[in-house]
Amino acid sequence: MDVLAITDVAAHCILLVTGVSGNCFILIIHFLEWLKTGEHNPCNLIINSIGLSNIFLQIANDIFELIYCLYPDAYHELWVNYLSIALTSSLTLSSLWFSTCLCFYYCIKIVNLNGSLFYKIKAKLHVVIPWLLVFSTVLSWSVGMPAYWDLYASYSTSILNITGNLTLDETYYPYWSRCNCIFYIYIIVASLAFAVIFLALGTIIGSLCRHMSKMNRNNKGHGYSRIRTHLSAAKTVTALLVLYLIFYMTFSCLNNPVYDVDDFTIVICLIVISTFPTVNAVILIMGNRKLVNALKQILGMKSSVNCTEVIVTTY
Repeated sequence: MDVLAITDVAAHCILLVTGVSGNCFILIIHFLEWLKTGEHNPCNLIINSIGLSNIFLQIANDIFELIYCLYPDAYHELWVNYLSIALTSSLTLSSLWFSTCLCFYYCIKIVNLNGSLFYKIKAKLHVVIPWLLVFSTVLSWSVGMPAYWDLYASYSTSILNITGNLTLDETYYPYWSRCNCIFYIYIIVASLAFAVIFLALGTIIGSLCRHMSKMNRNNKGHGYSRIRTHLSAAKTVTALLVLYLIFYMTFSCLNNPVYDVDDFTIVICLIVISTFPTVNAVILIMGNRKLVNALKQILGMKSSVNCTEVIVTTY
């Protein structure tokens, strides 16, 4: 193997350990909490779903990449390529829509809106959230897995005239869609999730601005805890939004047949994709006081009671 391939394998091995460890940490802490309390927290259920999908995404992506580097002949089997795209598409859409559910949860729990429907949803979140997660799973896998049967390999041949000699140049395109719509459907479904996240973020920021304005008018200081809640939720939603935007731009660049990328760009894109589960776990941990305190205990640091956690996650 050349230096690029060795670096690629080393990077993916490291990211495999960090991604799986970070998301397993979330699942273990919430499982231990459930053993103590016996309560089913809707927020924990969402975060656990994100962590589980990230674990499978990390394992699937790194296994396919290691096969690509170590066993290139096996990787270039068409069914391996199609299975790789179908699995990673389904898992990334699942993670995105689970995070959309988390943003929706933050918005409903923090923001106060008028209307009977809003209060009904707020009171029934413990029932609504599991069904939203089921819907997200069915939607994601219904959109992602058909790629395995829809994609096909295509060859194009062109005639080149080099110094008076005619030669045939054959180009291989492995990712064309039979229905010519699989990538558009994928973009539409992802865009809907981004729209919900943008809406939730805008609503949270708007509520934060109104609350700060009200505090300034009344000159009251007891509302700062609520401001910290708004700020923490806004930071978490913004971080998730930026992370998913970077991820989906990279994923689209890598898998859309419109783009022609070289080997170096492919390696960089795959490393960025493999970084996603680790960064996602860090965002989820930093946005949850219990997870932060548990991590500090493992690292031998003093737990902070005044951590800027989204307080609704402890309900």
